[in-house]
Amino acid sequence: MRLAVSGGLLGYLVWRADPRMIWAQWQQADLRLLLLAIVVQLGGIALSSWKWSLLLQANERPQPYRWLLATSFLGLFANNFLPTSVGGDAMRVVALGRKSGSYAQASASVFMERLTGFLALSLIALGTLLVGASALVGSHPVTEPVLITATAGFALVALVATGGALAAPWLLRRFGHWLPELVRQPLSTIAQALDEYRHSRGTLLAVLVISLLVHALWIGMHIIASRALGIEASWLIYLLMVPLTDIIGMVPIFFNNVGARDLVFTLYLRQAGVPDATALALAFTVFSIRLLISLIGGVVLLVRSTK
Repeated sequence: MRLAVSGGLLGYLVWRADPRMIWAQWQQADLRLLLLAIVVQLGGIALSSWKWSLLLQANERPQPYRWLLATSFLGLFANNFLPTSVGGDAMRVVALGRKSGSYAQASASVFMERLTGFLALSLIALGTLLVGASALVGSHPVTEPVLITATAGFALVALVATGGALAAPWLLRRFGHWLPELVRQPLSTIAQALDEYRHSRGTLLAVLVISLLVHALWIGMHIIASRALGIEASWLIYLLMVPLTDIIGMVPIFFNNVGARDLVFTLYLRQAGVPDATALALAFTVFSIRLLISLIGGVVLLVRSTK
């Protein structure tokens, strides 16, 4: 079903935009800016691994940063070459659980790392909507009411989901007896590990700030890639477009965000007068950068499997 939804949506968008125009856009890309985009993305991954390291230190289960960075690349490889956006998280949990001896702590740290990133995305999107609606800037990044509603709606859902996840230990203690024993026991173990972060508010605040920086670099990579393709859209558009793309991509009907990313890019950039072919060229470029960088994880997997 994922292949059908993603492939069908992508095929329709490419057919409407004309593949020859997409190819022509790629041919005039600035390779120096594309290289800079790759470097910025690598910086974001390095920063995200540091965030993961802080979460593990808060639970008194620190791990070498180099090992965490290599495992993060391994997770990226799984996310981009497996038909799921969370397969990399599972691989990170397994790798860390084997190394630390606690799969519950490993699950809690990976979940919290993801959760704070999810919260950062939502805050960026909502903050940008508020700034765009005010008189602080001269241009409004989004003019279509449907897009404004969709962006605000998905961001608010993300905030509610974040609050529910943080309250999970309390909810499980209060209502866990309604769950079957087979489910309640592992959830209770993970909830207990998550509950430990409540006493590390300073660490959680630092992790949230780092999450904002990580996603600022991720959005910056999109802006640099767009400039490499000659797109001059307002930076505010990217502050809305990229978070919404990532949030929608978590819906389990898309194959690695394919189709969803391309649709959101065309809808947002069309408002800035960017042709659909150019918007699709940017979506393919961003996806290609992710695939290229995630190949480092394939090398990590090969090296570890030979040990």
